[in-house]
Amino acid sequence: MDVTAFYGTVSALCFTLLGLWWVACQARNDWLVEPGGRRMAYAVSLHFLLPGAMSLLSMVAPDVAVLWRATFTVAGLAGLAGVVLLAATVRSQARNLRVVAAIHWLGVPLYAAVVAVALLPGLPAALATGLSALQLEAILLTLLVVMGVQAAWLLTFLPSRE
Repeated sequence: MDVTAFYGTVSALCFTLLGLWWVACQARNDWLVEPGGRRMAYAVSLHFLLPGAMSLLSMVAPDVAVLWRATFTVAGLAGLAGVVLLAATVRSQARNLRVVAAIHWLGVPLYAAVVAVALLPGLPAALATGLSALQLEAILLTLLVVMGVQAAWLLTFLPSRE
C-alpha cells in the first residue's frame, strides 16, 4: 500500500474519532465538572489527535524526510509527556478499572518508539524488518489509534460517580 494513501486514511479516521470522542465526553457531565475527568478525557483525545496530526503532516512532503521526522519527533514527545503526566489521573479516576491505566501506560513505549524511529530512520533496517521508517511509523500509529479506541470504549462505559 502507498504510505500516502495510508496516512490519508488514518488522518481522516483519527479526526473523525476525535469528533466522536468529544460528543461522548459531552454526554458525561461528571467529566466536565471535575478536573480529573477532563484530564482523563483529554488523555484519550491525544490518542486520536496526535496520530491524526502526524498522519496529516507526513503527507505534506513524504519525500522530505526532515519534515516527517520532525513532525513525528515533536508529536511523539508530546504524546509521551501527555501519557506520563495523565496516567496517574486516569488511575485515580478509574479506581476499579486498571485496564484503562494499562492502556495509557502502553502508550509510553509506543510513543517512545515513534520518537526513536523518527530520530533514527535507519532503525527498521537495523532490526531487519524489511520496512521503511514511514511504514514502521504507520504500524505504531495504528497501535496508538487502537489503544485510543479501547480507552474511549472503557471510559465511556465507566460508571458515573454521581
